[in-house]
Amino acid sequence: MILEKEQINRYLRHIIMPEISGPGQKKLLDSSIVIQSESAEDSAPLLYYLAAAGIGHINLVVQDEQGYEMLFANLRDLNMDTNITLGLMLPDMQPDNGLIKIILGSEAYVANSLINTVDTYMPMIIAIDRGWEGYIQVLKQRGPMETVMSALQTAVQQREMQPKDEDKMGRVFSTCLLGALTTIESIKLILNIGTSAEIPFDFDLLSMSFNDHEKNDPANTNFFAPKAHNYSKPASPKRLADFKALVVGTGGLGSPAAYALVKAGIGTIGLVDYDTVDISNLNRQILHSTSRMGLPKVDSAETFLHKLNSEVNIIKHQTNFNAHNALEIISAYDVILDGVDNFPTRYLLNDACFLMKKPMIEAGVTGFDGIGLTIIPGMSMCYRCIFPTIPAPGAIPSCSESGVLGPVPGVMGFIEACEAAKLLTAQGTLLTNNLLAFDALDLNFEVLQLEKNPACALCGTNPTIRELQDYKFVCET
Repeated sequence: MILEKEQINRYLRHIIMPEISGPGQKKLLDSSIVIQSESAEDSAPLLYYLAAAGIGHINLVVQDEQGYEMLFANLRDLNMDTNITLGLMLPDMQPDNGLIKIILGSEAYVANSLINTVDTYMPMIIAIDRGWEGYIQVLKQRGPMETVMSALQTAVQQREMQPKDEDKMGRVFSTCLLGALTTIESIKLILNIGTSAEIPFDFDLLSMSFNDHEKNDPANTNFFAPKAHNYSKPASPKRLADFKALVVGTGGLGSPAAYALVKAGIGTIGLVDYDTVDISNLNRQILHSTSRMGLPKVDSAETFLHKLNSEVNIIKHQTNFNAHNALEIISAYDVILDGVDNFPTRYLLNDACFLMKKPMIEAGVTGFDGIGLTIIPGMSMCYRCIFPTIPAPGAIPSCSESGVLGPVPGVMGFIEACEAAKLLTAQGTLLTNNLLAFDALDLNFEVLQLEKNPACALCGTNPTIRELQDYKFVCET
C-alpha cells in the first residue's frame, strides 16, 4: 500500500482526484520545501496549507521568529505527517528530491533574498505582498530570476523615495491569499499538473483585479512600477473591531474566512456548525487539528481563533442551520459569510439574508475551481438571480464525489473575508453584480459582470418566495 490507512483518511478528498490519487499524495509526502520569509507570522497561512496538503518536509528560515513555537505546535497538531524545522537544511532536502524554494515577503526582502540565491535552489516561487496587493511567480531558470531581481531592485529604489503607506489590514488578506496560492503552485510543480505561474501574476484586493502578463515580460513591470489606484479609499476607514461577522460553516471555506477576519481584527465573530472534527477534514480545514478530533467544530475553531487573537469575541452556534433558526441567528450580525458545503443550506442562507436585509458573502468550490460573489439585498443580484433553483440530485458532483484540493477553498475563503472587511470598513470595490471564477490549475481569475434578474423568485419584480422553507438535502458532503 502506498499510503497508510490513516493517511488515506486524512487526504481522502485529495486522492480521489485523478490528477493526484494515491501516488501523487505519496509524492507530496516525499517532497521538501524551503521557505524564506520576513516573519513567522507572515508565513503562517502558507505553512498551514502546505502542512494540510501533506508536504513531507518544510524548512522555515525567517528574520523575525516571534510566535514560531505556537505556530509549529499548531502545524504538528494539524498534520503529524509533516516534518517542520526552523532555519536548518535537512540532509535529504536536495534538488532532486522534490525540493522547492519559496521566498515570501516585501519587494525589498525578496530582492535581497534573490541576490543570495544559488542555482541549486531551483525551482523557486516568489510571493510579494504590498498592502492589499500581491505578486506571485514561478522561476524555473536562472535567466527569468535575474530579470525579476533587477526589476525588484529598481522598484525598491523608487519606493525608498516615496512616503510609507502600509495598510496592515490589507497585508493580512494579501499574505493569506498568497499563502493559499503559493501552496497550489507548489503542488502543481511537484506533481507536474496544470500550468505553473511562470508568467507573472498579480492581484489588487481593494479593486478585485487579477492580472497575468505576457511571456515577453518575465518581470511584471506594471506591478513593480508606482501606479495610481482607481478606487476610493477613505482617509479614516471604519474600524473592523466595531463590527460583527457570522461565518456559517467552519469547514473548508469557513476556516480560512474566520482565520483572516480574526487576524485582521474583527470585533465579534459568530460560528455556525453542528458537525464534529474528523480526520478527513484536516486536508483543508485549518482551524482544526488531530488533538481536537471528535470535538464540535465550533469548539475547535474557538480554541484556534483565541490563540490567534485572545481579544476577539466568539459566539458559537452549535446547531443545524435551518428555516426555524436562520432569521434569529443572523439577526445580530452585520455581515454573513457562506461557508456551507451543500446547496439546500446555501439557498436557505441566501433567502434568509435577503429577507433580513443582511449583506452576504458567497463562495463555493469543487475540485480545482471556485466561485465567489458579494450580495447586498436591495442593491445587487442575489444567488438565485444566477442559479434560480437547487440543482437536481446528481447534476453537480459534490466535493466528496469529485474531490477538492485543500488550498482552493482557502483561496475562496480568504477572498470572502476580504470582501466582508471591505464592506464593513467602506473600502474599495466589492464583487456586487459580479461573479468571480477561479481556476487553480491555470491560476486564472475571471470577474464576470452580471445583472439582477427581474424574474428572480426572491428579489425580482414579482417575487414568489416571501418566507423561509427547509429544502431537501440532495448532496451532503
